[in-house]
Amino acid sequence: MFIMGSLSCYSIILMSIIMLHSCFAIEVNYDSKALIINGERRLIFSGAIHYPRSTVEMWPDLIQKAKDGGLDAIETYIFWDRHEPVQRQYNFSGNLDFVKFFKLIQEAGLYAIMRIGPYACAEWNYGGFPLWLHNIPGIELRTDNQVYKNEMQIFTTKVVNVAKEANLFASQGGPILLAQIENEYGDIMWNYKDAGKVYVKWCAQMALAQNIGVPWIMCQQPDAP
Repeated sequence: MFIMGSLSCYSIILMSIIMLHSCFAIEVNYDSKALIINGERRLIFSGAIHYPRSTVEMWPDLIQKAKDGGLDAIETYIFWDRHEPVQRQYNFSGNLDFVKFFKLIQEAGLYAIMRIGPYACAEWNYGGFPLWLHNIPGIELRTDNQVYKNEMQIFTTKVVNVAKEANLFASQGGPILLAQIENEYGDIMWNYKDAGKVYVKWCAQMALAQNIGVPWIMCQQPDAP
């Protein structure tokens, strides 16, 4: 009887947690005019705070200043070279702990935009690519190259899984309204001709397959592939 009672209490608690979580989940869609958050069109004003460019201790003050300045959301790139400095060796600690960063954003009452890239540009060395990536035999960056696409997908999936495990997406009750794949590719796509078109379509399909429950965006693309 004691065991059954304990299990019943556990089940009730678990169901309560699930129900509470679902109450705070946010539905994010869009149309040609604006983002639609829980059925309401919203114009979101965002600004960038790149978490690796500051210390953990600085984050609350920076976020609060962004809020005081009238922003609705904080956006940041996810810097591949810092998170995977050696192939398959990941670092999400210290000022690379983006889970903590995004949770601080949520605690401040703001939304977030996660710009995975994983090419960041951002006036960052090698655009955020880890140097080991350059040395893989047969690789060609940011085009329809299977070697590069494999590495890009592995890192993107790793980042998404870390975010999902921490319930960071708005669909999970977290602060992240939007995620971005690639970055400013429309400026250079013509250099790659048909391979560029194939690649950017693959980027979109790969991103959508991550099933994060919020829209994906690109930067400098005329339309979603």
